[in-house]
Amino acid sequence: MNVPIGLAALAIGARALPSPQAAGGPLPDLLGAGALIGAVGSLILAVVQGPEWGWSSTGVLAAFGAAIVLGVVFAVSSARHHSPIVDPALFRVPNFVLAGVNSLVFQIAFAGMLLSVTLWAQNVWEWSALRTGLAIAPGPLVVPFVAVGAGKLIARIGAGPVIAAGGLAFGGGLLWWARAATLAPDYVGGLLGGMLLTGLGVGLTLPTAFAAGAGNLPPHRFATGSGVLNTARQLGLALGVALLVALLGTPGTPAAALDAFQRAWYVTAAIAVLAGLIGFAVRTRSQAGPTVEPPGHTPEVTGRSGEAALSA
Repeated sequence: MNVPIGLAALAIGARALPSPQAAGGPLPDLLGAGALIGAVGSLILAVVQGPEWGWSSTGVLAAFGAAIVLGVVFAVSSARHHSPIVDPALFRVPNFVLAGVNSLVFQIAFAGMLLSVTLWAQNVWEWSALRTGLAIAPGPLVVPFVAVGAGKLIARIGAGPVIAAGGLAFGGGLLWWARAATLAPDYVGGLLGGMLLTGLGVGLTLPTAFAAGAGNLPPHRFATGSGVLNTARQLGLALGVALLVALLGTPGTPAAALDAFQRAWYVTAAIAVLAGLIGFAVRTRSQAGPTVEPPGHTPEVTGRSGEAALSA
């Protein structure tokens, strides 16, 4: 599905969007973009194929090596290029790095959670896709209500503790499944509690981390910084799926499947708690200090548009 949609977007964009030269801007860092894509793809390949090829096999080691080399190329190219994909100045903005790392790590746990519970319900309990979707629904339904309440909580105790609480709640939901799920289908006792806890964790963590990471961005960096944070989330999702595939393997019996899923849930819970610990270091705007501007930059934001950008 993604390929034709992506091709259509490229075709429409080529006709409708102004080119960088026409807009008076430089071409972006194409080398850095290619290196980033290659690094992520190589890392995911190594993680997914590790159990099958062997972690010390030539293919896996080569994929890990390629990920490291391409990652270095991306970093060097971003530091030297006049129009980098990721401006190094962003990493001097208070909370930005912490929020980005928290988003990446938390999304690893989120991807592992969502895919694992789907596979568990459909492959182990042999539920239909529709029944599985309805079983998962209570978790996402909790998120918007928790996110609204989290705003008031942030004002009282700060963003860091809220993000940390979200990581702990999310990890608690995964531990619930690891301890309560059985081969015999039991939705209320084995699945529902963990679904509600993970929904609570998502509602506390995702909007809070994004707001904390983007809140101190200068207006002229807001779009790029937001894109970097979203890219960190997408990278975490890809790594989370790859990690879950490696943890589950191909169990041949129901008992082996239970062991594999329990192992995956324990590991994913630990990752969620780690994300919470990283997020705990995030500070609110008043605690974080002034926004870092690139050297020599003079903000040119005035009037209502400037107020709106600063509010965002």
